Amino acid sequence: MDKIKSLFQRYNCFRSPSSSTPSSASAISSPTSEPETVEVHHHHPHSKAVRSPTPSLSRESFKYNNTSIVVSHGAFHTTWHYQLFCDAVQKYTTIDRVIVPQQSSSSLTPPANSFEADCKLIYDTIADELRDGRDVLLVCHSYGGIPGCEALADLSSSTLREKSEQGSTTTTSTGRVLGIVFVTAFVAEAGQSLVTSKLAGRASWVRMDGSLSHVKSPLPTLYNTCSPSIAHESISRLVPQSSSSFLAPTKHETWKSFPCYYVRCLHDQAMLLEEQNFFIARLQRFCPDTTVVKDLASDHAPFASMPERLAEVMEEIVRELSSVLMVVHAEK
Repeated sequence: MDKIKSLFQRYNCFRSPSSSTPSSASAISSPTSEPETVEVHHHHPHSKAVRSPTPSLSRESFKYNNTSIVVSHGAFHTTWHYQLFCDAVQKYTTIDRVIVPQQSSSSLTPPANSFEADCKLIYDTIADELRDGRDVLLVCHSYGGIPGCEALADLSSSTLREKSEQGSTTTTSTGRVLGIVFVTAFVAEAGQSLVTSKLAGRASWVRMDGSLSHVKSPLPTLYNTCSPSIAHESISRLVPQSSSSFLAPTKHETWKSFPCYYVRCLHDQAMLLEEQNFFIARLQRFCPDTTVVKDLASDHAPFASMPERLAEVMEEIVRELSSVLMVVHAEK
C-alpha cells in the first residue's frame, strides 16, 4: 500500500479551489437538491447517460457516499446495458452515484472524430464530479479502457482550477481520482490503438463494414453466462461501433499514475484469458506494486450477468483505496 500512497501524493488530483459546472452527462441529484429534470428512458438505446437512483437519507452517514463511479463503456454497448449494475450499486453498496455517459462511437451514426469525442466526454464527466468535491473511481469496460485512460491525461488540480475560474467565483474543494478499474478491458501503451495494443490484432468476432463495425455472434461471444432473457434483450440493444475508434492511437499511459485493478472475467469469450493476462502482465510490468487482480466467473458482460457481485467488488475497491487516502490525510 506504500506505493499506492506515493501515487496519491505525487500524481492525484488533490483538493484546490474550483467550482462545479454543468456536466455533459449529468449525475444524480443529492437528497437535498432539486430533482434532476433529465430522465433516462430505458426503451431508448441512445440515452445520453444513465445514473444510479437518488440515494436515501439513511445512507448519508456512510463514508463512501461521496464517491462517484464513472463507467467508460464497451464497444457496441449503450448506457442501457449498464442499468442492472447501476441498480445493484445503489441497492447493495454505500456508493451513491454511478454515471455511464453514452459515447458517440457506439452509434448508428458516429461522428468522424468519435474517439476524441469519447475521450472528451469522459474527461468532462470526471472533471465535473471532481469539481463537485466528489472522489471518482474510473471503471473501464473492454474498449472503454482506451478512451477512459486517455481522458485522465489532462486532469490536474491546476487544470480544474483554471476551468472553474472562468465565469465563476464560487469555490469548493475538488475530489480525487481514486484509481482505475479495468473490467476485461484494454490497456494501451502510448502510440497504440485498440487493435495494436492487443495480442492478436483485430478480433475475429468483429465484422468491419467500412466506417461501422458489428458483432458477428453476440450470444456466445458476449453474453454466454447471462440468463437467456437478459442476453436476448442485451443483444437486441447492441449498436454498431465506429471502426475508426478501434484504430485511433493513444498519446498517454495515464494508468501508470494511478492505482489499477483488473477484473479478470474467467468465462469471457470475447477477450480470452490469454488476452486478459497479457494486459495484466503489462500493468504488472510497469506498476508491480500498484496493480491488483480480482477474478469473476463471468462472461464479457459482468455488468449484466453478475451485477450484484460486480457491485460488491467495486465497493471492496473503494474501501481499499479510501483507507489508503485516510492514511495520506493523517500523515499530512
